[in-house]
Amino acid sequence: MKRSTALACFVACLAACDGSTDADAGLDAPDVPAADVPPVPDVPMDAGPVVGEIYGEPGPHPVGNQRIVMLDRTGDRMLPVELWYPAIEEARDAANAGQPMAAFEAGTEHEAALMTAIEGSPAACIRSNTASALAPAAITEPALLPVVVFSHCHGCVRFDVAEVSERLASHGIVVAAPDHLDNTFWDDPPAPVGAAFLAVRVSDVRSVLDRLLNATAAEMPDDLRGRIDPARAAVMGHSFGAATTGPVVLADDRFVAALAIAAPISILAGLDPADIEVPFLYLLAEEDNSIGAAGNIVIRNDYRAMTSPSFLVEVPGAGHWSFTDIAGLGGQFQPGCAALDERFAYPEPAGFRELAADTAMGFFAARLLGDPEGDAFVTTGLRGRASVSSH
Repeated sequence: MKRSTALACFVACLAACDGSTDADAGLDAPDVPAADVPPVPDVPMDAGPVVGEIYGEPGPHPVGNQRIVMLDRTGDRMLPVELWYPAIEEARDAANAGQPMAAFEAGTEHEAALMTAIEGSPAACIRSNTASALAPAAITEPALLPVVVFSHCHGCVRFDVAEVSERLASHGIVVAAPDHLDNTFWDDPPAPVGAAFLAVRVSDVRSVLDRLLNATAAEMPDDLRGRIDPARAAVMGHSFGAATTGPVVLADDRFVAALAIAAPISILAGLDPADIEVPFLYLLAEEDNSIGAAGNIVIRNDYRAMTSPSFLVEVPGAGHWSFTDIAGLGGQFQPGCAALDERFAYPEPAGFRELAADTAMGFFAARLLGDPEGDAFVTTGLRGRASVSSH
């Protein structure tokens, strides 16, 4: 099954979550009750100044990234985990220069395969270079740093949203992203989308937070060990990872906020969004040819069912992978890459990646950095690029 279309099993799961339906079926959506009215932006597109505009730009810190390996809570899975974090000033030149995407797998068994995949990717779609330095020292102050654990899409990789992760790290938030073994780009075929592997993903995310909060975890870099704030942890996910965020926050009250990109949270887990008590943000791609129109209806309905403070950000012109660094990687992840998916004339993903970074930064600034202007930035800083609803 091609990963570029595999997410239509979300749509298949509207009827039966067995993950066995080819995703092109996602365009033939089953019956999903629509919400009564489409979302209406809280603030007119031309209203007033942008509030909290610092979150629309990289923050004061250069960004470091490095790969570590963690043993999960079951003791059966060794999870590669990418860390992005605020680095010392001496790392700025290296961070500005960045690294090629292939560096994420340098020295691993996947290095050659990633280089081949990159060579077979449309240059206008993938992000070829990072804005981070390899393994510099972390900042020394403050003593405790907030964290976001990221869950990648079906058949994807931990650096799915590296640009978003860099933005968060530049403002002082650590991001930790595991590879969900058996459901990665390197697994052929990846484990199917469905409730069974969803439970594995939830365990992976919780395992990563376990290790981040363990002050003696040997795999953590010395300058980050014992420095993750247990009161300021959030979860973020894309696609199958978005579906992972809902059950994570229901299962683990250490997570104080969640952001779901391009997928609903209710279907695979069979959960009621009204049961979620933490702030939530949904980022919706209006031209999503993976989960289809039916999947977007479910996202809207999930948002409306929320009783906790919530946002819905709807982005015109965006496809399923428009927000990611890997649109079109190796000829896959096609919706969002106009060079590969002719069903819609998608704009180049670079602007959508920036929008996703803006959105995530504003939302998590309010939750993890204690700045109420973060929410105001989500409402005002996305004007002209997205419709924003909140309650």
